[in-house]
Amino acid sequence: PSAKIISDRFEIGKNFCNKLWNAARFAMMNLDQQSFRSLKPAQLAPEDRWILSRLAKAVAAVSEHLGQYNPSAAINDARDFFWSDFCDWYLELIKPRMKDPESGAVARQVLATVLDNSLRLFHPFIPFITEAIWELLNERAPQRGIETALPQAGLAMLASWPAPHPDWEDDALEDEFRLMQEVVRRIRDIRNKYTVPLNKEIDALVKAAGKDAETLRHMTYHIKLSSKLATLTVDAAAEKPELAAVQVLGDMEIYVDGVLDVETELARLDSQRENLLKRIEGAQKKLSNENFVSRAPADIVAKERERLAELENQLALVDENIAQLRA
Repeated sequence: PSAKIISDRFEIGKNFCNKLWNAARFAMMNLDQQSFRSLKPAQLAPEDRWILSRLAKAVAAVSEHLGQYNPSAAINDARDFFWSDFCDWYLELIKPRMKDPESGAVARQVLATVLDNSLRLFHPFIPFITEAIWELLNERAPQRGIETALPQAGLAMLASWPAPHPDWEDDALEDEFRLMQEVVRRIRDIRNKYTVPLNKEIDALVKAAGKDAETLRHMTYHIKLSSKLATLTVDAAAEKPELAAVQVLGDMEIYVDGVLDVETELARLDSQRENLLKRIEGAQKKLSNENFVSRAPADIVAKERERLAELENQLALVDENIAQLRA
């Protein structure tokens, strides 16, 4: 009989080890004596450069935490990177590339390199599973790296700690991916809310202007792939289709046509409106407090005013959508 689990951390750890093993299985299925060649940034796809940027920041954060004798924060940062960035996003984005000889070869090299560095990060915490995967990785991709080959080791326990790579960090690209991910999450929320099957492709229209619109157009492929869209249109003058479901993201509106139940959507928008009114009331109360305005740092007060303006803008968009539905 199994012993009683007395902490949720055991369940979290078990689930993560399963995730690590399954990600490694995917890698081994796609790596077959993967050869190393020096890759320049221009040869990398946006998702390749993004995951390398996220990896560089994870290595820096984990190294800093360990230097401060904070292993709990170190493992949390390593786990968040691997689970969220690598598994949930990068692996899904490169699956279609596996069939392309040139793009697939680059993706495999990045895949092997990120897995290599991840195993080095995790080895102090879960050495048995990392050692087993390390052996498999050495068989399938003996030499890993991007521009230069990583130092090789027969055992993970003898492998050097991941080298810092500030040159891989790309804040602007991470901002673009962050916006893309938020849009994808909103579209997925609509799918879940209206129980749209995952195998059904849908059409999305995004009302956006300026830099946001430019970013979304650059990221169209990634949004369509991650959201399973047939079409994605980004237009500053977009008008909401009559029975489209709506999600508001900052100054943007996301419409998904053909899935809307009017009464359900009105209930959702009414609930969102109530929440916005409460948040606006809280911000107004804060800004009407003379002690806060006079004593708080000027940048904090300015941020609170910006937050209030954004909330009021979101409320106006919600009210407009409610009026259209009730008309």
